[in-house]
Amino acid sequence: MRLLYFAAVFATASWLIALLWRKLVAVRQVNVIVQSPERTAQVNSLERALRAEGGEPDSSATDDQELS
Repeated sequence: MRLLYFAAVFATASWLIALLWRKLVAVRQVNVIVQSPERTAQVNSLERALRAEGGEPDSSATDDQELS
């Protein structure tokens, strides 16, 4: 009976550690934006389309492009 109890405690603890690890990894991955040529081309084409319609693109998007 004691073995069953400790097995349950161990299983619960390992499950909790795995859950917390996955949560930590997910939180760290949320704010990661991968800069790729495809993404840059898509952003540039969307900005050109917005300018063609007469709208003004968001200034923060152009600031990000200048920093790269």
